[in-house]
This record gives sequence, structure tokens and C-alpha cells, in this order.
Amino acid sequence: MAGTSPGYVTPLLVLAVAASLLGSSVPAGYCLGVINTPQEIIRQWVRQVVMNVYELEMTEKVEVSVWAVVVSLFIGGAIAGTLLGGRLADTMGRKKSLLVNHLLCLISGIFLMFCKFIGSVEMLVIGRFMSGFCTGLATCIVPTYLSEVAPAELKGVMGVVFPLGLTTGILLSQVLGLDSILGTENGWPFLLGAFMVLVVVAILAHPALPESPIFYYTMEQDEVKGLRELQRLRGKDSKAVEVEDSALKTLAHQIKEAQRSNTCGAMFLLRSSTYRMPLLLTILANAAQQFSGVNAVFYYSTLIFRSAGLDQYQSQGASIGAGAINVIMSILAVPLVRHCRRRVLLLSSMVLCVLCQSVLVGALWFLPSYSWASYVAIFSLLAYVLVFGIGLGPIPFMIATELFPVGPRSVGIVVGGTTNWFTNMIVGLTFPVVQSEMAEFSFILFIASVCFFAIFMYNFLPETFRGMHIDSQEDVTSESSKKTMVDLDIGGPAPV
Repeated sequence: MAGTSPGYVTPLLVLAVAASLLGSSVPAGYCLGVINTPQEIIRQWVRQVVMNVYELEMTEKVEVSVWAVVVSLFIGGAIAGTLLGGRLADTMGRKKSLLVNHLLCLISGIFLMFCKFIGSVEMLVIGRFMSGFCTGLATCIVPTYLSEVAPAELKGVMGVVFPLGLTTGILLSQVLGLDSILGTENGWPFLLGAFMVLVVVAILAHPALPESPIFYYTMEQDEVKGLRELQRLRGKDSKAVEVEDSALKTLAHQIKEAQRSNTCGAMFLLRSSTYRMPLLLTILANAAQQFSGVNAVFYYSTLIFRSAGLDQYQSQGASIGAGAINVIMSILAVPLVRHCRRRVLLLSSMVLCVLCQSVLVGALWFLPSYSWASYVAIFSLLAYVLVFGIGLGPIPFMIATELFPVGPRSVGIVVGGTTNWFTNMIVGLTFPVVQSEMAEFSFILFIASVCFFAIFMYNFLPETFRGMHIDSQEDVTSESSKKTMVDLDIGGPAPV
């Protein structure tokens, strides 16, 4: 397969990716993971503030309930943000909605950083909800924006940028949360708000960012501005601009007709025989990611590392190592998605995750009796992180951008993102209860879930057009190939 023309990767495209990562994706992962390490210190502070301000002494049960609210508000905010993200991007434009997300993210960081100095638990609660809301917005806006500013040959690669930012943010929060850095009684407010540095950089870069040409052509019906943004993004490649300009003009007419007949809404997708299956596949792919038990694996990581003879600090270091592997796999997902079929990646990841979790269950069962079991558990845990990262990690976040053309794409992304965060909340609320009753055998539920999803995907998930094009012997730099990719990507029917 021929390589992508160098003119496609322009400095402006790189800037758009960097700003999306620094201002939205990395902060989303950071806020998701940052609360875990200092939770005992923050809970003590919450108890003290409630006593001083409200003169109430919380029982252990009430304290646990209050902390559950603080943690779960992030997921609640993410669900709300996901539901509004698509409409915001369609109404304000991709670039402006990205700026709104960055500004709200900055405000949430201010609430989180200064809650201790002001002595307000309410600020902590509001900050957690707002950071979750921004994460939900980013779940919709970032994949939409990057898939629309990228050329057809690179849209698949852009689909893994958001999960790459998530894993990087989680790892960054783990490192900064160490006792030797910011995970202390005096350092935790700065730990909660440290992501603001990245957001400020993204805000400063925002004036130079391009708007999505597709937004101008289809939503604003402004071909002049759309062509101008295309020329900025594609640089000197006039042939690529000509091909995309022609396809987008046709698409703009189709979208206008669809809007008149209201054929881009969620209810239309449910009723449509063309889009019903892509919608179901998007829902199940995102559910499969959360029901795969990835959070449960990390929950057990400290126990596994401690059983291998590591002390508390060494266990923290080992957990950070597992997070680093997660980031490395997210980086490797870029060339994997570029050169491998999506269906193969997803199904292979599911099968290997089931295998790793099965070995992990056996190792945890033998852990109290045999010393070798701890090393088997460590190996299976790290192997699980590796194989999760090749398919179940990135593919659900990008699947809607490839199963849907531009018209209904934002609806597909919203439905997929909402499913992802909703199932994340379900696992978070039920896993502690299930784990207390079933211990290591709680993984059997995740294994059964992944098996079900894998069977469904094997039978019904088609290869997306960009995935099929990977194995094509046709030169992707030829003009006929470029036009075919652009037409199918931005205006063609779903590949089901």
C-alpha cells in the first residue's frame, strides 16, 4: 500500500491534534484517575470540614456515602456532557465547542484546586461534576473534530487520539499522585488541579486552530469558508482540495435535504434499516469495553503486586508500570489502526482478554497456597493490559466515526459515548458488591460478558470501509482512490 502524501500531514493538522490532546483528552483521563490515590486524605478533610462548617459528625456509613457521591458525580457529569456534546458541536461548530470545553475544564480545575483553601466541600463536588461534564463533551467533540479535519487516509488514525489522551492522563495522575510528589495532605489540591497547565496551553493555541471544513459545508452551508479551511489544512495539495471540495458540495445538498425531512435524528436511526445495526454495534462495542472488566483488573493490581512481595511504594510503582504499558499500547494502536482491519483487532483483543482473565482467576485462586501464583497473576495482568490496548481500548471510541457518514455521525458518537460512561457507572457501582461476594470469581461475569459480545460482533460486525481499504492493492494516492475514500467516508451509506 502506498504511503500517505507528506502534504497531508500539515503543521495545522498537527496543531489541531496537539490542542485536542492537551486541552481535552489528557485532562479527561487525568480527572478520571486522579481521585484514587489521595482519596483517604481527601475523605479526612471532608469529614473535618463538615464538622467545622455544619457541626455534624459523620458516621462511617455516611462518610462512605458522601465519598461515593463525590466519585460518582464525575461519571454523572460525563453522561450529561456526552448527551450535549453532539448538539453543541453541531450548533456552535467544532472549533468553538472545543474552546467551550477547554474553558469549562479550566473553571473545574479552579474549583478543585481551591476547595481546600476556601474550606468548601461544595466546591469539590461542583469541580468533580464539571470535570466529568467536560470529559463527556470531549468524548463527542474530539473524535468528531479530528475525523473531520484529517484527510480520508488518516481518519482512522485520528480515531485513537482520544483513548491515547485518556490513558496518558491516567498515567500522569498516577505519577503525580505519589506520596513523594503531590499525593500528600498539603499537595492534593494542586494534584487535583494540575491539569490546568495543559488546558491553558491549548487555549492559547486555539486562535490558530482550523474549523472543520465539513461543518462549514454541511451545517453552515458556507462553501467559501469551507474551501478556505480545506486549503489551510491540505497545504499545497490542490488535487486533494479539489476532490474533497467536490464531495463536500454534494454532501451539503444531501444534508440539507435530510434536515428538511428530519432524517438525522436518533429516532430516525432506530427506525432506519440502514442505520439500526450500526447503532446497535456502536452501543455494544462501548458496552463491551466497560464490561470487559478493565477497571476490575486494575482494582486487583495492588493486591497482586503486594502478594508478590512488593511493599506499598513498590506496588504503586508497579501499578504505574501497568499504566505505562497501557499508554504504550495506545501509542502502538496508531500504526495498528493504520495498517490492520478494525474487525480483526477488536475480535482478537476480546478473545485474548478472555484468555488472560481466565488465567488471572486461576492464579488468584491459588494465591494463598502457592508463591508461584503471584507471578502468574502479574504476568496475566500485564498481558491483559497489552491485549486490551490493541482493540477493546481504542476501537469503541472510533467505531461510530467509521460506521456512520457525516449526517448521522454525531448522533452515533453521542449514543456510543453515553453508553460507554453509563456502563462505566454500572460497573463502578456493582463491582464492589459483586467482588465482596464472589472475590476473584467476579471475573467470571466479565469473561461471560466478553464472550457474548465477541460472538455478536463476529456474526454482525462488518469491516468498515477504511478497514477494508487497508488490504486493498489499489494505490491510495491515486485520484480515483482518493475520491472513493472521500465519498464513502463523508457522504456514503453505512457499510452494513
